[in-house]
Amino acid sequence: MSNQSNEHVRAWYPGHVQKAKRQIRENLKKIDIVVIVLDARAPVATTSFEMKIFKDKQRVFLLNKTDLADSEYNKKWACEIAKLYPTLLVNKDTKRKELLTFLKSVPTKYANPRIAVVGVPNVGKSTIINKILGRHKAKTGAQPGITRGVQWVNVEGLTVLDSPGILFSEIFSKDIAAKLLLIGSLPIENVDDEIFDYAFKIYASAAGVQKDIIQFLEEYGRSRGLLKKGGQVDYEKAKTLFFKEVSEGKHGKLTYDTDFEKFWEGAEKWLM
Repeated sequence: MSNQSNEHVRAWYPGHVQKAKRQIRENLKKIDIVVIVLDARAPVATTSFEMKIFKDKQRVFLLNKTDLADSEYNKKWACEIAKLYPTLLVNKDTKRKELLTFLKSVPTKYANPRIAVVGVPNVGKSTIINKILGRHKAKTGAQPGITRGVQWVNVEGLTVLDSPGILFSEIFSKDIAAKLLLIGSLPIENVDDEIFDYAFKIYASAAGVQKDIIQFLEEYGRSRGLLKKGGQVDYEKAKTLFFKEVSEGKHGKLTYDTDFEKFWEGAEKWLM
């Protein structure tokens, strides 16, 4: 990874990168199957991390948050990734039984495979682990990337690592950063104006919005009452709230990654 990329990663996720890497590497030898969680809205952007550490591990994919993405692209992405890897479409309404049935159906040489759930921040890893384990409350520490009492839990013939493997984007590009922002995988406060502007263009293209970011935020800010003294729109507050709402799916079911070739171009270094 280049020095420039390192700087951007540290800026996006201050303090957590090395801790997260260390936690994954400490458990790597014990893992048989890696469950890679992607955000269905941005499958390319959410595989933009250095996954070569999993090169010798069996891999399956969960395309999560499908309820926030375009339904037609959900099907297309699932079919595409399933050409090489077991793939399941999931969202907040997916039942535990469906997840367990899928995981137990994965062909493997292990009688009681050890499974780890990994992915970039905010793709739903902890929720999936909790669902697999049949509990409703997350077992996490006070800070992102830190989990108390890491342990392996036996579940119906599977052994699940009771801690999400947090991965961070290691491929810096404006496109990837913007899409990670749109799905809530980059902290809003750590993103510069260039990325905000580019992210809005991606959103506008997907949503069919025919306005630039200034015009849009002017109208949006006034509609939300986000005004400074004197009646001027508070653009920072408007921008922050808008992108938060977009990441929560409040501005339409949108898919930002629609180029399947880009997925395989990025993946060929570490997935084959």
